[in-house]
Amino acid sequence: MSRSALNFVRAGLIYFLLGGTLGTAMFVRGDWIVPLRPVHTHFLLLGWVSMLIFGVGYHILPRFRGRPLHSEKIADAQFWLANLGLLGMAVLWPLSYGGQTWAVSGLTLFGVIELVSLYLFAYNMLRTLG
Repeated sequence: MSRSALNFVRAGLIYFLLGGTLGTAMFVRGDWIVPLRPVHTHFLLLGWVSMLIFGVGYHILPRFRGRPLHSEKIADAQFWLANLGLLGMAVLWPLSYGGQTWAVSGLTLFGVIELVSLYLFAYNMLRTLG
């Protein structure tokens, strides 16, 4: 398995644990549900599910097509951008509930970073698959 594919799988497993732990904490502390629900959801969907899909996709799809991955550098950039975007959103989401415009602006910025990482994955896969 390539380094980038392995990095995505490892990150997915970490987000799986973070999402599960956060969900349990929200159950114990009911007042945390509203501000942390989007963080919990994004840790599980973008973190656990998407990171695992990226890792498995980078490993399996080039083999199905019988071609090497178009760009390992793009995969590395995507890995760092996806994690930066997700962690930035995770930190700023609860702060945005207080109405701080800087937190909402930062949340938007990290969301765009996350979106760029999705486009990088799609581009890399489309170029790989031909």
